[in-house]
Formats: sequence, structure tokens, C-alpha cells
Amino acid sequence: MAIKNKRLTDEEFFKIRKEEVLPMWATGKDVENLSECIEIAKELSQGKNFAMKLKEAKEKGTHVLIPQFGRALTEYTIEGLEYVEANSDLVSNGAWLIYSDSYTRKLDFKSAQMGIERSKQEGMSMLNGWPIVNFGVEEARRIMKATKVPLSFNSTDEDGRLAAEIALAAGWNSCFARSLQEVISHCKNITLEEEIRINQYESRLAGIYTENGVPICPWNPSNLSGYDSAGYRCFVNVSESLLAAEQGVRYQYVELGQNMNLIQDIAMIRVTEKLCNEYCKRFGYNVEFFMGGFPFLGAWPPRAEEANAMIAWNAIITIMCGATGVILKCQDEAFATPTKESMAMSVRLARHLITLMGTQKLPDNEALRLEEAMIEAEVRALMEKCLEAGNGDMAVGMCRGVEAGWVDTMLTPWKYNKGNVTVMRDAQGAVRYFNTGDIPLPPEVKEYHKAKLAERAKKEGRELSFDMAVQDLQFASRIAK
Repeated sequence: MAIKNKRLTDEEFFKIRKEEVLPMWATGKDVENLSECIEIAKELSQGKNFAMKLKEAKEKGTHVLIPQFGRALTEYTIEGLEYVEANSDLVSNGAWLIYSDSYTRKLDFKSAQMGIERSKQEGMSMLNGWPIVNFGVEEARRIMKATKVPLSFNSTDEDGRLAAEIALAAGWNSCFARSLQEVISHCKNITLEEEIRINQYESRLAGIYTENGVPICPWNPSNLSGYDSAGYRCFVNVSESLLAAEQGVRYQYVELGQNMNLIQDIAMIRVTEKLCNEYCKRFGYNVEFFMGGFPFLGAWPPRAEEANAMIAWNAIITIMCGATGVILKCQDEAFATPTKESMAMSVRLARHLITLMGTQKLPDNEALRLEEAMIEAEVRALMEKCLEAGNGDMAVGMCRGVEAGWVDTMLTPWKYNKGNVTVMRDAQGAVRYFNTGDIPLPPEVKEYHKAKLAERAKKEGRELSFDMAVQDLQFASRIAK
């Protein structure tokens, strides 16, 4: 296996940069001088650094609200950011996650350019995000100058390297450290080995900026497809934390997709933070982690009232956990990309929840401790099996785990996932294994999930079946008349 969890040398990094990354699109030439880009980024991000914002909030025990936005044209994106900042208290309590359009995510820059031109002709956004690669670094700097809070850029899908180059050169303080997350969420044909190779570059880029005085805090996400066990999500974050740390990433924003069960989600976030710290220290990495919850990624209800209930519930779970980052969706997202009006409303909603809840956090209790113990046992089993299979190399072990089928989940477009796992909700709405496939779960974890599902079967007066797993896919989107 060619891939190893080994830091790219300067020679390797700059060879990839010159031959693979910058030639992707014409705007790559504008970020050729990396030293100059770092100095400009240092100046532009003064007082608007994502890592430092999270660090300050974590030390104070407060929260950073993170709305999401993106439009086809720079002026539309700036208009949205300025509207939300003027119509909420985001400036003192938040940061932005700007997302790209679908064409940019698939490196189809020609189609993105057509979308830009059509947006200009129609006088409205005809893309579902901001095409950063087409616009380039100077336009990205315009957005950085226009906002009053730190900016992150969501460079999701197979290859976000040029997007990350442009974003970091513009003073945006975050990119993404993700490989298994991406193939499960957004990919079909790429191998995990190749995705790890691609993301080693993005993480090394973040490391270089950090080493030169511009702290970069990549996102380490596990929102996945929205239908995954808590243990699998935790495993994705912990394994990815080692890959990013090896490339010199000193700060990581770890965000976990929520399943919307209070006890299980909080246990998942707490165990993830514990094990990210533990495994990184075990391998000698010095990393500071900031935790966050990502709103449920399964099907959402179309009506505003139910959508806002879900927005509030997802935010409450993150706040009750004490996680630093609170990522926000808005009521438009069942049908469309977020509008500035609805995103401002979500910021105000979350901010008032924090006011109402004060310093309340979920107190320690027996159910929480048991859930944490079961998740931790599952993740440790997977991590140790990967490290054993890779002779201590997590990248090798992850690839071998996917190939063998003991790194596995239920729903994904990725053809290399075995798909022998089935999950469904228990009587309290927590996600449990109905079929564990070839995942090396400890016996006590298997019995725990089996017992929890038996409680649901008894409550509903029916035998457990695959049909129940299918019905659960729509549990949050169904609305009462």
C-alpha cells in the first residue's frame, strides 16, 4: 500500500503544489507566492482568527455560533454576511462557514463559470454556493474584509486543495481535514487511499500557515450521511485527528453529526474529545481540540415550524454538552439554500437559547456514563484493530479496514463501503446496530444495542425488522397534521 501516515516533506509538498494543485484553474497562479500569501493572510485575519475565537470561547465556557452561507456572486455573499451580522449579535459571538457550489466541489469549474454568468444575467443566485476557485484570491479577500468575524470555507468533496489554497491566502482561517468522512458523504469512485493522499496536502498546507504565524483550525467532521452509529462517527473523528496531526495541524475543530438523542449525542461528543486527545498524545502530537455538533443531516421537515423545532433541538444538545461550536441550519433548507433572513433568524434563535439556558449543562448520570462506556469500547476496538492491521500506521489500517469490511456504515454513495451494517432507532430515539456486519464490536456492546432494540420491539408490540430501519429514515421529516 502506497499511502502512509507520514508528513509530506517540503519537496513533496511543493512538487504536488506546482504539478497538481495550482494548475487546476487559472486563479491558481495568483497564489503561487506562498510566503506572500501567508503575510497577507496574517494581516487580514488580525482579530478574526477562527482558532483564537474558539480558544477564547472554550476558556470562557461560552459558545461560538456558526451559521452557513454562500451565493453565486461575491456581492450576493457579502450582502448576506453583512445582513446577518447587522441583524443578530453574531459579531460578538460567532464565525462563518462559507460553502462552495456543487460544481466547484466536483472540480467542474467550467460549469461553475457558466453559473456565474447566468447569475449575472438573471440578477439572482443560480448556484448553491460561492465558487471560490473561479473568483480567486482577490475576491476572497473582499469577503474577508467585509465581514467582522472569522471565516471558514467548506471545501468538501474529493479534492478541495485549490479551494483551500485560495481561502487561506485570503485570510480565512480554516479548511478541512477529512478523508473517510468525504468518501462516505460525497464520493462514489475514489479510493480511500487516494482521498487520504489528497487531504494530506490540505492538512500540510494548514500546518505550514500555522508554523508561519497564521493559526489555522481545520474542521475534522463526521456528519457523514446522517444515518450512522455514534461509535462510527466518533471513530471517523479520532482516526482523522491522527492523520491531520501528522501533517502539522495544531488546532482541530471536531464536529459530529447529531442523531438528536440527548444522551447519546452528548456521550458521543464527550468520548470523541477524550479519545482524540488520548490518541494524539499517544503518538506524540500536540493538538488543541474544539468540539461542535452538526445539525442532523437526515431528512428535514418542509414546514417552518417543524424545521425551527429541529434547529432549536440540535442547538440545545450542543449547548447542553458544553461544546464550543454551535453550527446552525435554517428553516429554508428542506427546499433551498439558506436565505440571509432565515439565517439571521437562526442566529437569534440560538443566541436566545443560550440566554435562557444560562450555565445549565446535562448533569452526570448513570445513563450517560453507560452510553459513554459503550461508545468508547466500540471506538477503541476499531482504533486498535486499524493500528494492528497497519502496523501502527492509521492510514494503512483505515484502508485495510474498509477493504475487509470492519470499517463499515449503512448508507453512502461510495462503492467501496461494504454496506453490511444496519442501524435503527431504539425506544428513546438513539441509533443502535440492528446488524453489526463485520465490525469488531466487543460482546458487551453488541448485547447493549440488542437490549435497547428489544425495548423498542416490546414497546411497539412488533418484531424487529428491516422495515423499521427504512421507516426511521423519515422519522424527523414526518409532520403532524
